Amino acid sequence: MRIRRIDKINSPGLFCAVVLFLSLYYLISEAALDSSVFSNATNESDYYASIVFSEKDWETALKFRKDLLSLGERRAVVPGTLFYKYKPAKTESFNLNSFGYRGDEIKPKEQDEFRIIIFGDSRIFGILLADENTIPVALEKNLRETFPDKNIKVLNFGVEGLTLQRTADAAKHYYKELEPDIILLYSGANDINEAYIFGWKEWEPFVENAPLPPAFGEKPDEQLTAKVKLLNTIKLSLINDFSEFEKMFSKKDFVANEIPSDKVENLNSFIKNFPERVENLCNYFNDRGVYTAYVISPVAQLNKPLTEIERHLLFRHESFSPGLNLFTQRSEDSIVKALTKKENIKVIDQSRVFERIKETVYYDGVHYTPEGSRLHAKKLSEELTEIIKEMQR
Repeated sequence: MRIRRIDKINSPGLFCAVVLFLSLYYLISEAALDSSVFSNATNESDYYASIVFSEKDWETALKFRKDLLSLGERRAVVPGTLFYKYKPAKTESFNLNSFGYRGDEIKPKEQDEFRIIIFGDSRIFGILLADENTIPVALEKNLRETFPDKNIKVLNFGVEGLTLQRTADAAKHYYKELEPDIILLYSGANDINEAYIFGWKEWEPFVENAPLPPAFGEKPDEQLTAKVKLLNTIKLSLINDFSEFEKMFSKKDFVANEIPSDKVENLNSFIKNFPERVENLCNYFNDRGVYTAYVISPVAQLNKPLTEIERHLLFRHESFSPGLNLFTQRSEDSIVKALTKKENIKVIDQSRVFERIKETVYYDGVHYTPEGSRLHAKKLSEELTEIIKEMQR
């Protein structure tokens, strides 16, 4: 049965009946949601996290979010550079050290220490995750188990919203002082989203008090977001002709509109320039005696099979940013194809690390669940094990 759009209903009586029905439907749903586990969700990410996290991990996530938001604007630009970092802070959920990154205070490198630094984005920082579930901490644990006689430390230099250009500038800023044995450059999702919006960009250094992009969880939607799925289904069904849009949505794949014509050049510029940027940055550090690898991070658009929640999240993304899913898929495929052919740099391809995983690993379409983060760290530690063995020869 084809659903009639509200703006096509000509009868005033029928129109009023539809509005009354939707109002009652909304009020009943609101009452049910307010009395459910979702009642304390204050943004859309919380809604989905509350579904897929374990009870313990969800309690941790709620405290984490509360502590994160209590800091206000927790990031600050570093004038004269391309990157920003966190202001030092200590909460019950996490610590932001004096360098401005998550984790304990960073001490001078010990004589026998093998130091790995991951420079990356919010997925490395570990949004909503307990320390032990972040990729750097889980990675260190795995590597210490593999090399029990080696003093391995993994430092978390992840910040919300950073792209490769900004991440690498942070690495250039700190590497001499921190003396890493291995630098991992971890990015991808933010770079692709930025390319979709702006095209290929060469950003200028920050000046004092420069504005920052929105941070995770800022300006929460109060109690409305727990009802996002319901309300958007109503909106898309009755206003935007959802029945036609849904025909493109396969259970095996994800909804994907064609890339808008004004975004095609953005895509072409990105897939042409991004691999060259990776190569130049890896060579920059390798030439200075620091073993450096670029990690091709996974994106949900390449994950198979997607869970029901992940398919819905990608559908939601597409409804607001038409063509973004296909833009992301083609960008990631091109990055993998271009970079894995290069023999002069080390590339760790984790783009399909979640393939054949049946559980939800992207709780908001981008960030990893605790289980997803630990699994990713395990796969990454297997790659690094071989690198460390090679370095010891």
